[in-house]
Amino acid sequence: MQDAKDTRWGLMKRNWQSYMLIGPYFLLFFTFTVLPVGAAVVLSFTTFDMLNTPQFVGWTNYLRLFMEDEVFIFALRNTLIFAVVTGPLSYIMCFVFAWIINELSPKLRAFMTLIFYAPSISGNVFFIWAFIFSGDRLGMVNGFLLRLGLIPEPLLYFRDERFILPILLLVQLWMSLGTGFLAFIAGLQTVDKSLYEASAVDGIKNRWQELWYVTLPSM
Repeated sequence: MQDAKDTRWGLMKRNWQSYMLIGPYFLLFFTFTVLPVGAAVVLSFTTFDMLNTPQFVGWTNYLRLFMEDEVFIFALRNTLIFAVVTGPLSYIMCFVFAWIINELSPKLRAFMTLIFYAPSISGNVFFIWAFIFSGDRLGMVNGFLLRLGLIPEPLLYFRDERFILPILLLVQLWMSLGTGFLAFIAGLQTVDKSLYEASAVDGIKNRWQELWYVTLPSM
């Protein structure tokens, strides 16, 4: 056990430059993330009004939160739906779009990559979606549905609880295409082209088989 500790300490001493480089990030992360979260967990077991000394109350706050607070249960349900839908779906969408665009010519691929990465660097994106789902006849969605005769009058999307969560899911999926999509594009570009030629010789007959047996194992 002592030899293992000495080896670990020696390895750290030899790589002290690396620890110096990650030190500032670790310090900031610990100060502004770990400490606040830890303090919040501790205070959640107390009654605290920012003025008086916290008083320990055990699980009372949690029992009240789950048993009596209807707003929290509603918010928790929406948060779970939001996480379950946007997490896996955005991951799949990023990969599928990256896979499709990777097959384009270099110039067209660069242009489409910029288009798909744009959501992650867009400022004031709220105004775009506010115009699309505006609650009057000038809104793009309302105007389209009215023109087709699918609705008798404009819908108030931002005031109707039936539409808020689907709109948030749509916007989040749109915004999540940026960084993940770029990472997949970079990964696909590193796959050796000779592997595709070898797979064709070995009997790969379509792009679907190529994806599962060549592209994914090589990334």
